[in-house]
Amino acid sequence: MSSRVAAGISFELTSEQRELRDLAHEFAAKELRPIAREWDEREDSPPELLGKAAALGLTAHAIPAEYGGGGASAVTSSLIAEELSWGCAGLSAPIGATMFPVRPLLRSGSEEQKQRWLPRLASEEGCLAAIAFTEPGAGSDVMGIQATARFDGDEIVLNGEK
Repeated sequence: MSSRVAAGISFELTSEQRELRDLAHEFAAKELRPIAREWDEREDSPPELLGKAAALGLTAHAIPAEYGGGGASAVTSSLIAEELSWGCAGLSAPIGATMFPVRPLLRSGSEEQKQRWLPRLASEEGCLAAIAFTEPGAGSDVMGIQATARFDGDEIVLNGEK
């Protein structure tokens, strides 16, 4: 296998990245692809497979290890997501979307909030999260959101519909 290097950066996968990619591919091939069409037609995904993916470490890969996740890089997470999507986007999409609230929690959450939520999301049972930013008049257009938040003393007052 040749190694590609540009500007001092190697584009070869690490052994850990190859192992996780291969694990995700094997899971997708054995568990997801055989049932993907049926579940797409149902417009659903089998909930038991979330737990199986979680038990293999395929759902919380981007959550730092100190909170029970895999502590994977964005590249490694993308490799896992690509393989799971090859198997069944109906399962891969919600797993990936769970990282949307994880990132702001890691950046701005208190340690208490991180300790409360991140281990749950990294659990072997499989847990999903979401961000509630859609509104009746805006859908998912974040520029069209009308809800507001303002401080009132020690409280935050939210005005709007979700």
